[in-house]
Amino acid sequence: MLGGMRTLAAWLFIAGVAALAIWLARLPTVATGRAMAGDRIEEFRKDGVTGMECDAEIPIGRNGAAFTCVAALGNGSTQIVDFTLKVDGTLAWKPQPPTHTPPRKPASGDPSGN
Repeated sequence: MLGGMRTLAAWLFIAGVAALAIWLARLPTVATGRAMAGDRIEEFRKDGVTGMECDAEIPIGRNGAAFTCVAALGNGSTQIVDFTLKVDGTLAWKPQPPTHTPPRKPASGDPSGN
């Protein structure tokens, strides 16, 4: 009888741990925008990106994630980039045209530059 109770207790423990694991696996992970921006800026630095800010919190679910970042470019303009993180870990991005163009420098003989 005592052996049967131990077996039952072991099965209940295993079932409880399995239920908890399934519940935790279904919760989305939330990444911080600072972490994602830090990873992305290293990838895009060769393209002239000097800084990047992403959404504050990025929920990553079973279907991946979608988030937006604003990239600061070396020429003073900014650019919005929409990212999609796929389930297999690959990242796709869709940049928008720069939203701010730097002011043009006046020609050397231009009187408005004085």
